[in-house]
Amino acid sequence: MRQSFKKTFFTSLLAVLLVISNLIGLKLTSFFDLTISVDFLTLPFTFLCTLLIYNIAGKKSAYESILTAALIQIFILITYTITISLGSQSVIPDMASAVNELFKVKELNILASLLSFMMSHYLLIYIYENFKKCQKELLGVITSLVAALFLNSTIYLIITLNDYNPIFVVNMLLSNIIISLIMVVILTIMYYLLKENQKEVVKIEKMKIVVDTSKNQDKTIDEIITNSKKTSVKTKKKSTNSDANKKKKYVKKDSKKTVKQSNDSKQK
Repeated sequence: MRQSFKKTFFTSLLAVLLVISNLIGLKLTSFFDLTISVDFLTLPFTFLCTLLIYNIAGKKSAYESILTAALIQIFILITYTITISLGSQSVIPDMASAVNELFKVKELNILASLLSFMMSHYLLIYIYENFKKCQKELLGVITSLVAALFLNSTIYLIITLNDYNPIFVVNMLLSNIIISLIMVVILTIMYYLLKENQKEVVKIEKMKIVVDTSKNQDKTIDEIITNSKKTSVKTKKKSTNSDANKKKKYVKKDSKKTVKQSNDSKQK
């Protein structure tokens, strides 16, 4: 797959996962006597998408993808409010009530999700980039994922659960930390399975490559480079031989001059 396709795919997936996380995030479930939100099935994979976009297209494209996902979520938030404000039809009341219940998401939850989403993803890129500069990519992936997941859950819970019992909030934080550690292992494995392999860059200096389309039509770039190297070696040999012949001529002329000078001195 081409890099442009991969970037578009992971950017779209990032936006879709963010929207789905906000829709299913209100549903709570239990995990070993800990209360957790079911958005742990979708939200952590947004960080995987960001890392893959960074690996494919660079930091600037990763920032653009985060902003694109946030703008799409804001657009959907506007449609939320418009949909809820519209009246329900009386022909099929069950379906209308189901639609209203589906889109009955608090704007505060979505705004908190957007704030935590953007801050945690920017922190993810910042930590990963600094570790990658030090050539510690694995440590950078793990550290950035742990920090981003913890920051995301903390900001979201503080904003949305400020009126709840503090014990319940602490319980949610502990459960999110445990789930985050499990997801870090899964995301790290998936990152190294899906990441773009780094290509070796061959630096060619002081070598001109002339490609004849009629002769090199069925040849690969490696064959063209090797052939050009051979021709460059041949030209170097010819130049060295010509230089050696010139030196020999100069030596002969110099020797003839010395012989003539000696003969003239003897005659005198």
